[in-house]
Parts: sequence; structure tokens; C-alpha cells
Amino acid sequence: MALSREEIAARYGAALFGYAQDMKVLDPMFFQLQELKKAIEENPAIVGVLSDPILNKDEKKKTLEAIEKDFSDEIQGFLNLLLEYDRFEYIIPIIDRFDDFYDQEKLIASGTATTAVKLDDDQLKRLGDSYAKKYHLNAVRLENQVDPSILGGVILQVKDRVIDGSVKNKLKKIRAQLIDEN
Repeated sequence: MALSREEIAARYGAALFGYAQDMKVLDPMFFQLQELKKAIEENPAIVGVLSDPILNKDEKKKTLEAIEKDFSDEIQGFLNLLLEYDRFEYIIPIIDRFDDFYDQEKLIASGTATTAVKLDDDQLKRLGDSYAKKYHLNAVRLENQVDPSILGGVILQVKDRVIDGSVKNKLKKIRAQLIDEN
């Protein structure tokens, strides 16, 4: 039975994370994987070439050598392993799973702050720091989404928790309360 994309990503991501912990290179590997992911997202043809069944392994290896030269031995070993086992097409989901394990280990959460107007980086950082302190996390990485329909305030979604402090929601609650009183 063939493994699903999620199963492959979970297995390889967990193995890579365990390896990084054992080798005591967790932080450097995390940052290098972020660089690698960004490069692949900017040049998605890389994955296509390295997972193309028509190209032979030697051609793929030459292409990979040009890409991996600036990375650590651990990352190079990981990339060669993916190439050897024809798993290169799963590199982004594998890195994402690694990131999940890293965030869990370091007590870091990611989320979205929806606001009526765009927040600057300082405002996002302060909002994330406040949330992290309240929920005993080391850090919270927030992405800002703008939705003018909320009128004001912020809707904060981190993992499975949603804190709706929008003006729209408050007005809805006041309206419901007024209707209930009549």
C-alpha cells in the first residue's frame, strides 16, 4: 500500500527533526530549511526537475549539487536522501512538518490577526507577545489579514483558539442583548 503525501511528510519530517536534535543542530537546521523553502517557493521548477522520472539520477545529482553547496552537511544529506528515495516532490510538506515539530519544541505558535486596517510590524509583534505571555508560549508569529468589514478591533486566531475582539462582533452582541431585553 502506497503512503499518502501526509504520511510521507510526517515520517520524513519527524525523522529529520529527531536527527537535528540528536546532532544538536536544531536551530541552524530550522533556519536553513526556511531559506531552502523560500528558494523552492520562488523557483518551483527545482522540485519538478529533481522529481522528474524521465531524468536519470546523475543529471538530478548534478542539479542538486549546484543547489546544495551553500547548505550544511546535514541539509545536504537530507536533500540527497530525498533524491535517492524519489521523495523530492514532498520537500515542502516535509519542511512544514519539521516546522511543526520545531514550533512545538520551542513553544512557538503561528496565527492570524484580522484587522480593519493593516498593522505595522511593531503592532503585530506586541500583539503576538501579549498572546504568548497570556498562554505561556515563548513566541507567537502573526500574519496580518485586512478585512474592512470587521469595522475595527482585531480577530486573533492562533491554532484552534479564536479571540474575536472586532467591533462588528461587539455590535452583534449588543444587538442580541437589546433584542433579548424586549
